[in-house]
Amino acid sequence: MGSMMRGDGRGGLWRSRWAAIGAAVAVTLGGGGLVAVNAASSVPSSVVTIDPVRILDTRTDVGLAGPFVSGVSQKLRVTGAAVPAGATGVLLNVTVVGPSADGFLSVRPGDATGAPSTSSLNFTAGDIVPNSVQVGLATAGANAGQIDITYDAFGQAGPTTEVLIDVVGYMIAGGAGTAPGGTTGPPGIAGSPGPRGFSAWDAIPSGQTVTGSMIWDESVIADGADTRIYVPFPGKATPPITNSNLVNFAPEMFATTIDTDVTCTGTTAAPTAPPGKVCIYLWSSGGLDDGATGEANFVNGRDGFYVQVQAFGAAGTNMWVFFSWAYTAP
Repeated sequence: MGSMMRGDGRGGLWRSRWAAIGAAVAVTLGGGGLVAVNAASSVPSSVVTIDPVRILDTRTDVGLAGPFVSGVSQKLRVTGAAVPAGATGVLLNVTVVGPSADGFLSVRPGDATGAPSTSSLNFTAGDIVPNSVQVGLATAGANAGQIDITYDAFGQAGPTTEVLIDVVGYMIAGGAGTAPGGTTGPPGIAGSPGPRGFSAWDAIPSGQTVTGSMIWDESVIADGADTRIYVPFPGKATPPITNSNLVNFAPEMFATTIDTDVTCTGTTAAPTAPPGKVCIYLWSSGGLDDGATGEANFVNGRDGFYVQVQAFGAAGTNMWVFFSWAYTAP
Protein backbone atom coordinates (compact mmCIF):
# COMPACT_ATOMS: atom_id res chain seq x y z
CA MET A 1 0.00 0.00 0.00
CA GLY A 2 2.90 2.37 0.66
CA SER A 3 5.62 3.26 3.16
CA MET A 4 4.91 4.66 6.65
CA MET A 5 6.98 6.14 9.47
CA ARG A 6 6.09 7.00 13.07
CA GLY A 7 5.97 10.72 13.94
CA ASP A 8 6.93 12.40 17.22
CA GLY A 9 3.61 14.18 18.03
CA ARG A 10 1.67 13.42 21.17
CA GLY A 11 -1.06 11.81 19.20
CA GLY A 12 1.36 9.21 17.85
CA LEU A 13 0.99 10.61 14.32
CA TRP A 14 1.47 8.22 11.43
CA ARG A 15 2.32 9.46 7.96
CA SER A 16 1.79 7.65 4.72
CA ARG A 17 2.58 8.18 1.09
CA TRP A 18 0.38 6.75 -1.65
CA ALA A 19 1.10 6.20 -5.33
CA ALA A 20 -2.40 6.22 -6.76
CA ILE A 21 -6.06 6.35 -5.91
CA GLY A 22 -8.34 3.42 -6.65
CA ALA A 23 -11.33 1.69 -5.16
CA ALA A 24 -9.92 2.14 -1.65
CA VAL A 25 -8.28 5.24 -0.15
CA ALA A 26 -5.56 4.72 2.48
CA VAL A 27 -5.81 6.62 5.78
CA THR A 28 -3.78 6.69 9.00
CA LEU A 29 -4.74 5.82 12.53
CA GLY A 30 -3.09 7.37 15.55
CA GLY A 31 -3.42 4.13 17.48
CA GLY A 32 -1.26 2.34 14.94
CA GLY A 33 -2.53 0.49 11.90
CA LEU A 34 -3.67 1.10 8.37
CA VAL A 35 -7.25 0.80 7.23
CA ALA A 36 -9.05 1.53 3.99
CA VAL A 37 -11.95 3.85 3.34
CA ASN A 38 -14.37 2.42 0.84
CA ALA A 39 -14.99 4.84 -2.00
CA ALA A 40 -16.47 4.76 -5.46
CA SER A 41 -14.12 3.16 -7.99
CA SER A 42 -12.34 5.58 -10.28
CA VAL A 43 -10.56 5.24 -13.60
CA PRO A 44 -6.74 4.99 -13.64
CA SER A 45 -5.37 8.46 -12.95
CA SER A 46 -2.17 10.46 -13.17
CA VAL A 47 -0.88 12.76 -10.42
CA VAL A 48 -0.25 16.46 -11.09
CA THR A 49 1.64 18.30 -8.34
CA ILE A 50 1.11 22.03 -7.77
CA ASP A 51 2.32 24.76 -5.43
CA PRO A 52 0.30 24.57 -2.20
CA VAL A 53 -3.00 26.48 -2.28
CA ARG A 54 -5.00 27.01 0.92
CA ILE A 55 -8.64 26.13 0.39
CA LEU A 56 -9.77 25.89 4.03
CA ASP A 57 -8.94 27.84 7.21
CA THR A 58 -11.83 27.86 9.66
CA ARG A 59 -9.99 30.34 11.88
CA THR A 60 -10.64 33.05 9.29
CA ASP A 61 -13.65 31.47 7.57
CA VAL A 62 -11.73 30.65 4.38
CA GLY A 63 -13.63 27.91 2.54
CA LEU A 64 -16.04 27.18 5.41
CA ALA A 65 -17.06 29.00 8.55
CA GLY A 66 -15.49 27.46 11.63
CA PRO A 67 -14.96 25.81 13.89
CA PHE A 68 -15.98 22.22 13.14
CA VAL A 69 -18.34 20.74 15.71
CA SER A 70 -18.04 17.09 16.70
CA GLY A 71 -20.36 14.83 14.78
CA VAL A 72 -21.33 17.42 12.17
CA SER A 73 -20.02 16.74 8.61
CA GLN A 74 -19.43 19.56 6.14
CA LYS A 75 -18.84 19.52 2.39
CA LEU A 76 -15.98 21.55 0.87
CA ARG A 77 -15.59 22.19 -2.83
CA VAL A 78 -11.98 21.68 -3.95
CA THR A 79 -12.30 22.09 -7.72
CA GLY A 80 -11.90 25.60 -9.04
CA ALA A 81 -8.83 27.75 -9.51
CA ALA A 82 -6.26 25.17 -8.32
CA VAL A 83 -7.96 21.88 -9.17
CA PRO A 84 -9.66 21.46 -12.55
CA ALA A 85 -13.20 20.20 -12.90
CA GLY A 86 -13.21 16.48 -13.64
CA ALA A 87 -10.27 15.74 -11.33
CA THR A 88 -10.57 12.23 -9.89
CA GLY A 89 -8.80 12.96 -6.60
CA VAL A 90 -6.74 15.44 -4.59
CA LEU A 91 -3.55 15.44 -2.53
CA LEU A 92 -4.00 17.49 0.64
CA ASN A 93 -2.10 18.71 3.66
CA VAL A 94 -4.69 18.69 6.47
CA THR A 95 -4.03 20.30 9.87
CA VAL A 96 -6.15 20.19 13.02
CA VAL A 97 -5.58 23.20 15.32
CA GLY A 98 -6.56 23.28 19.03
CA PRO A 99 -9.32 20.66 19.35
CA SER A 100 -11.26 21.01 22.59
CA ALA A 101 -11.43 17.24 23.02
CA ASP A 102 -9.63 14.12 21.87
CA GLY A 103 -10.89 12.72 18.62
CA PHE A 104 -10.21 12.18 14.93
CA LEU A 105 -10.83 13.93 11.63
CA SER A 106 -12.14 12.03 8.61
CA VAL A 107 -11.74 13.34 5.05
CA ARG A 108 -13.83 11.42 2.52
CA PRO A 109 -15.11 11.85 -1.07
CA GLY A 110 -17.91 14.38 -1.29
CA ASP A 111 -20.53 11.76 -2.05
CA ALA A 112 -19.80 9.86 1.21
CA THR A 113 -22.83 9.37 3.49
CA GLY A 114 -23.37 8.38 7.09
CA ALA A 115 -20.99 8.65 10.01
CA PRO A 116 -17.33 8.01 9.17
CA SER A 117 -15.77 4.79 10.41
CA THR A 118 -12.20 5.66 9.45
CA SER A 119 -9.72 8.38 10.37
CA SER A 120 -7.42 10.72 8.43
CA LEU A 121 -5.92 12.36 11.57
CA ASN A 122 -5.95 11.34 15.27
CA PHE A 123 -5.22 13.85 18.00
CA THR A 124 -5.69 14.80 21.64
CA ALA A 125 -7.17 17.99 23.08
CA GLY A 126 -5.09 21.08 22.35
CA ASP A 127 -2.91 19.44 19.67
CA ILE A 128 -1.78 20.96 16.38
CA VAL A 129 -1.55 17.92 14.11
CA PRO A 130 -0.84 17.91 10.35
CA ASN A 131 -1.06 14.98 7.97
CA SER A 132 -1.04 14.31 4.24
CA VAL A 133 -4.31 12.96 2.92
CA GLN A 134 -5.23 11.59 -0.48
CA VAL A 135 -8.90 11.37 -1.26
CA GLY A 136 -10.97 10.59 -4.31
CA LEU A 137 -13.43 12.98 -5.90
CA ALA A 138 -16.79 12.27 -7.44
CA THR A 139 -16.83 13.54 -11.03
CA ALA A 140 -20.60 13.58 -11.50
CA GLY A 141 -23.65 14.39 -9.42
CA ALA A 142 -24.45 17.02 -6.81
CA ASN A 143 -21.22 16.41 -4.87
CA ALA A 144 -18.83 16.37 -7.82
CA GLY A 145 -15.54 18.08 -6.98
CA GLN A 146 -16.28 18.10 -3.22
CA ILE A 147 -14.83 16.43 -0.14
CA ASP A 148 -16.64 15.50 3.09
CA ILE A 149 -14.99 16.54 6.39
CA THR A 150 -16.04 15.30 9.84
CA TYR A 151 -14.64 15.94 13.34
CA ASP A 152 -15.60 13.18 15.78
CA ALA A 153 -14.76 13.52 19.49
CA PHE A 154 -15.39 9.80 19.92
CA GLY A 155 -19.14 10.25 20.04
CA GLN A 156 -19.24 13.37 22.23
CA ALA A 157 -21.45 16.20 21.04
CA GLY A 158 -20.24 19.77 21.39
CA PRO A 159 -16.38 19.73 21.19
CA THR A 160 -14.91 21.88 18.41
CA THR A 161 -11.69 22.21 16.38
CA GLU A 162 -10.24 24.47 13.74
CA VAL A 163 -9.18 22.81 10.45
CA LEU A 164 -6.73 23.96 7.75
CA ILE A 165 -6.38 22.34 4.30
CA ASP A 166 -3.83 23.04 1.56
CA VAL A 167 -4.09 21.42 -1.88
CA VAL A 168 -0.69 20.18 -3.11
CA GLY A 169 -1.78 18.12 -6.11
CA TYR A 170 -4.59 16.41 -7.90
CA MET A 171 -5.32 13.38 -10.08
CA ILE A 172 -6.70 13.42 -13.58
CA ALA A 173 -8.08 10.52 -15.59
CA GLY A 174 -5.48 8.79 -17.72
CA GLY A 175 -3.00 6.54 -15.97
CA ALA A 176 0.55 5.84 -16.98
CA GLY A 177 -0.32 2.29 -17.95
CA THR A 178 -0.68 1.16 -21.53
CA ALA A 179 -4.12 1.83 -22.89
CA PRO A 180 -5.53 -0.33 -25.68
CA GLY A 181 -4.69 1.16 -29.04
CA GLY A 182 -7.25 2.08 -31.62
CA THR A 183 -7.45 0.54 -35.03
CA THR A 184 -5.04 1.82 -37.62
CA GLY A 185 -6.64 3.87 -40.34
CA PRO A 186 -6.19 3.05 -44.00
CA PRO A 187 -3.10 4.45 -45.66
CA GLY A 188 -3.48 7.62 -47.64
CA ILE A 189 -3.27 7.72 -51.40
CA ALA A 190 0.30 8.16 -52.58
CA GLY A 191 0.96 11.32 -54.53
CA SER A 192 2.28 11.18 -58.06
CA PRO A 193 6.08 11.20 -58.28
CA GLY A 194 7.78 14.43 -59.25
CA PRO A 195 9.95 14.74 -62.32
CA ARG A 196 13.43 13.26 -62.18
CA GLY A 197 16.24 15.77 -62.05
CA PHE A 198 18.65 16.19 -64.97
CA SER A 199 21.85 14.11 -64.80
CA ALA A 200 25.07 13.74 -66.78
CA TRP A 201 23.58 10.60 -68.37
CA ASP A 202 20.77 12.57 -70.00
CA ALA A 203 20.95 14.14 -73.46
CA ILE A 204 21.34 17.91 -73.49
CA PRO A 205 18.01 19.13 -74.93
CA SER A 206 18.06 20.60 -78.43
CA GLY A 207 18.67 24.34 -78.34
CA GLN A 208 19.95 24.21 -74.75
CA THR A 209 23.27 25.99 -74.09
CA VAL A 210 25.49 24.65 -71.32
CA THR A 211 28.44 26.62 -69.99
CA GLY A 212 31.37 26.14 -67.67
CA SER A 213 34.87 27.24 -66.78
CA MET A 214 38.26 25.57 -66.36
CA ILE A 215 41.20 26.58 -64.17
CA TRP A 216 44.22 24.40 -64.97
CA ASP A 217 47.56 24.90 -63.23
CA GLU A 218 50.47 22.46 -63.55
CA SER A 219 54.28 22.26 -63.64
CA VAL A 220 56.19 21.75 -66.87
CA ILE A 221 57.38 18.17 -67.26
CA ALA A 222 59.56 18.78 -70.29
CA ASP A 223 59.96 21.73 -72.65
CA GLY A 224 57.66 21.30 -75.65
CA ALA A 225 55.58 18.49 -74.09
CA ASP A 226 51.96 18.34 -75.20
CA THR A 227 49.19 18.20 -72.57
CA ARG A 228 45.48 17.63 -73.01
CA ILE A 229 42.97 19.33 -70.73
CA TYR A 230 39.72 17.35 -70.52
CA VAL A 231 36.44 19.22 -69.98
CA PRO A 232 33.31 17.09 -69.35
CA PHE A 233 29.81 18.11 -70.39
CA PRO A 234 27.02 18.15 -67.75
CA GLY A 235 25.03 15.87 -70.09
CA LYS A 236 25.31 13.98 -73.35
CA ALA A 237 25.94 15.82 -76.62
CA THR A 238 23.32 14.62 -79.09
CA PRO A 239 24.32 13.96 -81.80
CA PRO A 240 27.96 13.32 -80.74
CA ILE A 241 30.62 15.84 -81.72
CA THR A 242 32.75 14.02 -84.30
CA ASN A 243 34.68 16.89 -85.90
CA SER A 244 37.50 18.67 -84.05
CA ASN A 245 36.79 21.77 -86.13
CA LEU A 246 33.63 22.18 -84.02
CA VAL A 247 35.73 22.86 -80.89
CA ASN A 248 37.47 26.24 -81.26
CA PHE A 249 38.61 29.33 -79.43
CA ALA A 250 36.86 32.65 -79.80
CA PRO A 251 38.89 35.14 -81.85
CA GLU A 252 38.99 37.85 -79.20
CA MET A 253 42.57 37.00 -78.12
CA PHE A 254 43.98 35.30 -81.23
CA ALA A 255 44.35 35.96 -84.93
CA THR A 256 41.61 34.35 -86.96
CA THR A 257 44.20 32.23 -88.76
CA ILE A 258 45.02 30.22 -85.59
CA ASP A 259 42.11 27.83 -85.20
CA THR A 260 39.64 30.43 -84.06
CA ASP A 261 35.95 30.64 -84.89
CA VAL A 262 34.33 33.97 -85.68
CA THR A 263 30.93 32.50 -84.84
CA CYS A 264 32.00 32.36 -81.17
CA THR A 265 30.69 35.80 -80.29
CA GLY A 266 30.36 35.58 -76.49
CA THR A 267 32.76 36.74 -73.81
CA THR A 268 34.67 35.11 -70.97
CA ALA A 269 31.98 36.36 -68.57
CA ALA A 270 29.04 35.36 -70.81
CA PRO A 271 30.15 32.51 -73.10
CA THR A 272 27.91 31.49 -76.02
CA ALA A 273 28.11 28.96 -78.87
CA PRO A 274 26.27 28.33 -82.14
CA PRO A 275 24.27 25.07 -82.30
CA GLY A 276 26.53 22.01 -82.52
CA LYS A 277 29.71 23.88 -81.55
CA VAL A 278 31.97 24.35 -78.53
CA CYS A 279 33.35 27.86 -78.11
CA ILE A 280 36.27 28.47 -75.73
CA TYR A 281 36.93 31.92 -74.25
CA LEU A 282 40.46 32.33 -72.86
CA TRP A 283 40.98 34.36 -69.68
CA SER A 284 44.75 33.96 -69.35
CA SER A 285 47.61 31.50 -69.81
CA GLY A 286 51.31 31.21 -68.99
CA GLY A 287 54.21 28.82 -69.47
CA LEU A 288 52.75 27.61 -72.74
CA ASP A 289 54.23 27.65 -76.26
CA ASP A 290 52.14 30.24 -78.17
CA GLY A 291 49.52 30.09 -75.39
CA ALA A 292 46.51 27.81 -75.79
CA THR A 293 45.77 28.17 -79.45
CA GLY A 294 43.37 25.31 -79.90
CA GLU A 295 45.17 24.23 -83.08
CA ALA A 296 44.81 20.56 -82.16
CA ASN A 297 41.72 20.34 -79.97
CA PHE A 298 40.13 16.92 -79.57
CA VAL A 299 36.57 15.78 -79.14
CA ASN A 300 35.26 12.94 -77.00
CA GLY A 301 31.99 12.21 -78.73
CA ARG A 302 29.07 12.84 -76.44
CA ASP A 303 30.81 13.28 -73.05
CA GLY A 304 33.07 16.32 -73.41
CA PHE A 305 36.08 17.79 -75.22
CA TYR A 306 39.85 18.22 -74.93
CA VAL A 307 42.01 21.32 -75.27
CA GLN A 308 45.63 20.69 -76.23
CA VAL A 309 48.41 22.92 -74.86
CA GLN A 310 52.19 22.74 -75.26
CA ALA A 311 54.60 23.40 -72.39
CA PHE A 312 57.28 26.05 -72.73
CA GLY A 313 60.24 26.26 -70.35
CA ALA A 314 62.39 24.10 -68.10
CA ALA A 315 60.94 21.21 -66.13
CA GLY A 316 59.25 22.44 -62.97
CA THR A 317 58.27 25.79 -64.46
CA ASN A 318 54.69 26.76 -63.66
CA MET A 319 52.19 26.76 -66.53
CA TRP A 320 48.48 27.57 -66.47
CA VAL A 321 45.45 28.25 -68.58
CA PHE A 322 42.10 29.69 -67.48
CA PHE A 323 39.07 29.73 -69.78
CA SER A 324 35.30 29.62 -69.96
CA TRP A 325 33.32 27.66 -72.56
CA ALA A 326 29.86 27.10 -74.04
CA TYR A 327 28.14 24.34 -76.01
CA THR A 328 24.73 24.51 -77.66
CA ALA A 329 22.92 21.31 -78.56
CA PRO A 330 21.75 21.35 -82.20
